[in-house]
Amino acid sequence: MPESVPVPVPAHASAASEPLLTVGGVTAAGAAVLSLLVAFGLPVSADQQTALLGLVAVLAPLVVAVLARGRVYSPATVADLLARRR
Repeated sequence: MPESVPVPVPAHASAASEPLLTVGGVTAAGAAVLSLLVAFGLPVSADQQTALLGLVAVLAPLVVAVLARGRVYSPATVADLLARRR
């Protein structure tokens, strides 16, 4: 089994270039969209708002996982890809 090769992180890497969105960010965006729709006249009761926010809170981690999974690679995969380039 080959040794894993550490892959250096570029100095310019920041939270903005991170492939994963935070679950809190997705949840906050969903809540903001719901609030905006209600403010512009969407007829939604308080109970319906609570139910929709609960749905967003449950779905947010799933959406983040699905979107991020295709952008994240194991260190072994990265080392293998780098070895093939040489």
